[in-house]
Amino acid sequence: MSSHSAVLASLLFGISGALALLGSLAGITALRDAGRKTETWRDPAPVLFRLLLPAARILAAFSPGIPEWLSKTMRKKLDAAGMAYAILPEELVALRVLTAVLALALGIAFDHMLDASSGVALMVITALLAVGFNYPTIWLRDLGKKRGQQIERAFPALLELLTLSVRAGLSFSVALEQCTEQLRPGPLAIELRRVNREIRTGTTRREALEHLGERVETQAVQAFVSAVIQAEETGAAISNTLQDQATQQRRERFNRAEHKANEAPVKLLLPLVGLLFPLTFLIIAFPILMQFADGGLF
Repeated sequence: MSSHSAVLASLLFGISGALALLGSLAGITALRDAGRKTETWRDPAPVLFRLLLPAARILAAFSPGIPEWLSKTMRKKLDAAGMAYAILPEELVALRVLTAVLALALGIAFDHMLDASSGVALMVITALLAVGFNYPTIWLRDLGKKRGQQIERAFPALLELLTLSVRAGLSFSVALEQCTEQLRPGPLAIELRRVNREIRTGTTRREALEHLGERVETQAVQAFVSAVIQAEETGAAISNTLQDQATQQRRERFNRAEHKANEAPVKLLLPLVGLLFPLTFLIIAFPILMQFADGGLF
């Protein structure tokens, strides 16, 4: 058998094995979920994790559990990424194990296809194993950072609207609900709906705001939560507090925009040096080189 036939046979064998494994996991999941009420409270997970979630749930169900400190850490990352109602902490740990196993299988397949030496193969397999195991947490960190930036951009508009509502005579809780309904769909609207839901179910306003500050670790939200709680403790006018927060956020947004505008020339320097300048030199030097060639200097 030729080397190409061996590689093709190995790939077909691996694909058939993976399909058989996924079919078995899907069958076990269907048996486990038979007669069980559908978990309608869950949000949809991303596509890749959605394919692995059935296996992750089985693995999490048969695992002895995770420590409390690890569960809190994972829950905090899931809250920051907006995935708290899509993936549970135990399932996230199981997903890390599954992605590590998939990366390990991919590394072994590459080793057989490339026929690398033992040292190179070990390095590749180790690197893929580390990437596969850490990929879910890296993805969550990037998603949480992107989500925090979206909240930070939309927060000054919320403060302006909230200040106008409170100055118009509405209480803070009613104004917060009204402003939440007027917000565009996005992470900030989702977090504020969660705050309003907690307040309606009996949680105090201070606790609901503290939970908001724990979930969203952006500077704007942290300052807003601290200012509102301090105003409640000292008896200060909430309208003045909101006005000060809106002014401060407007100023910080202007400073961020000015800072990014100052960074633009520095970021454009590398494309200019690497792309534009060589082409410019080539256009200038080409006629000169042609004249040298016609004159017999080359």
